Amino acid sequence: MPISHAARHICKGFLRHTYTTMTTQFQNESETRGTSDVKYLVFSGDGDDTDNDQRKTYSVDMGATPGFCTVQKLWIFVFLQALMLVILAVVIGVHINQTKAETEVRFEKLEGRIVNDTKNTSEEDQRKPAGVTYVRWGRNECPDTADLVYIGVAAGGKGGEVELEVIEHVGGGSNYLCLTRNPHFNQSVPEEQDTRSRIYGAEYRSKGAGPLNNYHFHDAPCALCQSQAGRTQSIMIPATTYCPTGWTREYSGYLAAARWNHPRTEYVCLDEDPETIPDTAEKDEISLLFHVEVVSSQGLPSEYVTGQDLTCAICTI
Repeated sequence: MPISHAARHICKGFLRHTYTTMTTQFQNESETRGTSDVKYLVFSGDGDDTDNDQRKTYSVDMGATPGFCTVQKLWIFVFLQALMLVILAVVIGVHINQTKAETEVRFEKLEGRIVNDTKNTSEEDQRKPAGVTYVRWGRNECPDTADLVYIGVAAGGKGGEVELEVIEHVGGGSNYLCLTRNPHFNQSVPEEQDTRSRIYGAEYRSKGAGPLNNYHFHDAPCALCQSQAGRTQSIMIPATTYCPTGWTREYSGYLAAARWNHPRTEYVCLDEDPETIPDTAEKDEISLLFHVEVVSSQGLPSEYVTGQDLTCAICTI
């Protein structure tokens, strides 16, 4: 039983006994002494307030010794009642302080547990290896599953039909690069050098219907992204927009490369919702990005239908 309830029952029993004793004494003295002009009101019962029909009034002769003793008893009763109320208040106050102290201790333990859990989680994240990086071709931002390292422009070797170009334009690198938009040069040469490899900005090309039809002749942006900590491997899966079980899909899109009769390039995964670099809608004979279509007669399974643009997905784990 709580301390406050026990104290309440003790005080209640004491007051009930005091009321009963005082009531009996007033009744005896009233019957023995008779009445006088001075009246006192005494409540019967267990000490709670009662209705008017439960009140008893006794007349006491103030000039007589017994009446004077009755007044003293009444003051003693009032004093004892006030004393018990003070004791009850003290007991309740002590109980409240104990409850408050226990609550504070419990809160401190809970707060310490939360801090430790947060600290452990932070330490686990710090122990994880850094996430793998990959290029998101065709976009200026990274997906929610990765952090942006920098925004760039897609670039590569010069495109164009081989039979229509001078032989020197089939050289250079075959891979596409994501060049930063804030380059820094150690040396500045004011004119082209014939003894150099060359690189050009990459441009979307799409003749006829296709996902890139609305971006024809526009230059392509790119973004270098870093996946979340702990994902140390990345793969590009062609011909699907899904990743294997346990892998995270960073983004999906369409497979892209140079045109079939242009100098060969690597295959890249171009975002399914590409963006463009502003004010670049003019045709330029630069590095080019074409969708890759299926030619099923060239030894592919029957599931690969001629004319379909191949999809792709970038996955990390």
